[in-house]
Amino acid sequence: MTYYYNPEVKLLLLKRSEKKVQVCYNDDPVPLQLPLIGPRPPYYVEPRYVQEYPVI
Repeated sequence: MTYYYNPEVKLLLLKRSEKKVQVCYNDDPVPLQLPLIGPRPPYYVEPRYVQEYPVI
């Protein structure tokens, strides 16, 4: 079995970063400044709203 080193894997171990990224949601002309690594607001590309009826 061969092993290789990938420096991007270290990013998975970080909880937050100081770098900022511009993110646009809902075609808003003003982009948000969010951390590169950290919590983000939820975003759904094509949400589906379906009625669910309980099984009786």
